[in-house]
Amino acid sequence: ARRSKRMTPPASYYKKNRHGKIELVWSSESSSTKFSLDDLSVPLFSASELAPTFHDGATGAVLGCPHYARACKLRHPSSGRLYTCRLCCEQEREMPMKDQDSPLDRYAVTEVFCMRCGALQPASDRCISPKCESQGKPFSKYSCNICNLYDDGPNKNIYHCPFCNVCRSGKGLGVDYRHCMRCNACVSLADDTHHCIPQSLQGNCPICHESMFQSTEPLRGLKCGHVMHLSCFTMYMRAQSYTCPLCKKSIEDMKDYFALLDAAIRMQPMPAAYSATVSDIYCQDCGKRGKVPYHFVGCKCSYCGSYNTREMGRLEG
Repeated sequence: ARRSKRMTPPASYYKKNRHGKIELVWSSESSSTKFSLDDLSVPLFSASELAPTFHDGATGAVLGCPHYARACKLRHPSSGRLYTCRLCCEQEREMPMKDQDSPLDRYAVTEVFCMRCGALQPASDRCISPKCESQGKPFSKYSCNICNLYDDGPNKNIYHCPFCNVCRSGKGLGVDYRHCMRCNACVSLADDTHHCIPQSLQGNCPICHESMFQSTEPLRGLKCGHVMHLSCFTMYMRAQSYTCPLCKKSIEDMKDYFALLDAAIRMQPMPAAYSATVSDIYCQDCGKRGKVPYHFVGCKCSYCGSYNTREMGRLEG
């Protein structure tokens, strides 16, 4: 049913033979080659699949999609449809269509479609067709034969982490990033305050509950070591929340804010009836318990000076 909706073969089709050599299977320019819609050896596509897409939208000067600049499309390993990238496939999957694809497994992609000449071919970093206008020019500045990631974005550094087994933004391991084996995540070499939390990126964002490990959105590491999307962090802070939604420790250095609370307590002494009241508190920053003078503004930890405390009980003086 899906094939019947697609009536057009690619301009040319290259395929590996049983000896591993790439050979031309089909070409629209070959007068000796006849094609039939019943010939299952040549893939068929819709006009929209074969049409080039552009990274710069209506300008039409840079091939690609809104997510990546690239001169090729990926062929879905299951359905055989063409998508400019896996994120384009995800966007189409979210549309109310009757015939939806499964998620595009980037590691399983074996064929790519050149948007310059229309040749379908085994996945590689450049077009194999000798008639392509690219003349051997790569599909993109960066390409990864493991992730099948192509990106021609200017001033954009990307590297493949063999431990994460995904491509990351950056110059590379040992250059501006290192891989933390305990967290199983790449950490900036400039991050001197990194706190290890095993498999911290394997879970979902505590705010939006979306996966973080292969997310293309920027991530924000918290002081405690937990991670969330940067956009979620910004939204969370707008709600005047300063504790981690997972462990309840302070998200950032709160010394300035705690100094304001100190000043507020000095300016508002408790009434005589509460002057001897003591609070039994648990500090969510240092994890210690203690007894401190009660105040409605806040109860300060006598060990670390944090106001991120929880009142466990109250003793009347």
